[in-house]
Amino acid sequence: MLSALTAIGPLFAVLAIGGMASVSSRMRAIGPSLTVFVLTFALPAFLFNAVTSAPVREGIPWTFTAIAFGVTALMSTLTWVSGRLLGAGSGGVAAPLALAVGYGNVGYMGVPITLSVLGPEAGLAAAMGQLIHNVMFMLGYPLARMLSPDRGGDVSVRKMLWTAARKAILTNPVTLSVAAGVGVSLLGVRLPAMAVDTLELVGQVAVPLAMFVVGLSLPTVGAGLRDGSVPRIPLAIGTAIKLLLLPVATVAALAVLDPRMGQPWASTLILMAAMPTSTTAFILSQQEDRDPRLVSGMIATTSLLGVVTIPTVLALFVS
Repeated sequence: MLSALTAIGPLFAVLAIGGMASVSSRMRAIGPSLTVFVLTFALPAFLFNAVTSAPVREGIPWTFTAIAFGVTALMSTLTWVSGRLLGAGSGGVAAPLALAVGYGNVGYMGVPITLSVLGPEAGLAAAMGQLIHNVMFMLGYPLARMLSPDRGGDVSVRKMLWTAARKAILTNPVTLSVAAGVGVSLLGVRLPAMAVDTLELVGQVAVPLAMFVVGLSLPTVGAGLRDGSVPRIPLAIGTAIKLLLLPVATVAALAVLDPRMGQPWASTLILMAAMPTSTTAFILSQQEDRDPRLVSGMIATTSLLGVVTIPTVLALFVS
């Protein structure tokens, strides 16, 4: 565990620096702009470089996609059922709790940690892992909420699907960068040296800046914990499922469906499952739910506990 903590320690140190910087109102004010820069420029450039240098021609194991999608969907569904069983006093937490459990921070934390631990050869696996998560929740959650029995409204399914697909796929810089990287690699295109150097320069800031932004947001998204407005029982259930049950279920699915899945695919699956709740989940919850504070509490709690749980998962399951 000590060696695992050493490998990802600098990343969490940058996260802590972001948390300390959040005491400054000026730093908090630029947080949204930094987020836009990471999502629009730095992370797409980083993933494009990672995918173009990965062995794309070797293909993607079908079990990787099946496990990444299937286990995550199963855990989210079980969480939704648990939330419904909490009863009317739970304040309608089932849907946001399911979102917080399933939607891991695979972009800001998963990709940097995976490539730091497994090396650049994990670029394609990391890119596909975050792509599956983003499409699944950015496309699926708005539709699921629209069809929910506790959600009114008469917005057409076709309009909802088009809006979600446009945001998750057609105009999403991260998705487009991964697709472009796969295309360049498969076609054997040689980019001009200046273009390569520019993309590498922009991509180099993605990892530290993404972790800094996560740290910068922790005090804000943890406001519900401080004022007691976040329901504690659903929070505890969701945190246990997110940080413990989801990684273990992923390991079990690997053992059953594809025990011989090659590296770095298997390790990437496990690492992605171990990530804390995504900050993007809060944005989705703001748009689709009456009260997004449970999701914000999950982000804060799982991110802080991830300092312990992620090195533990690394030490136990990732070789």
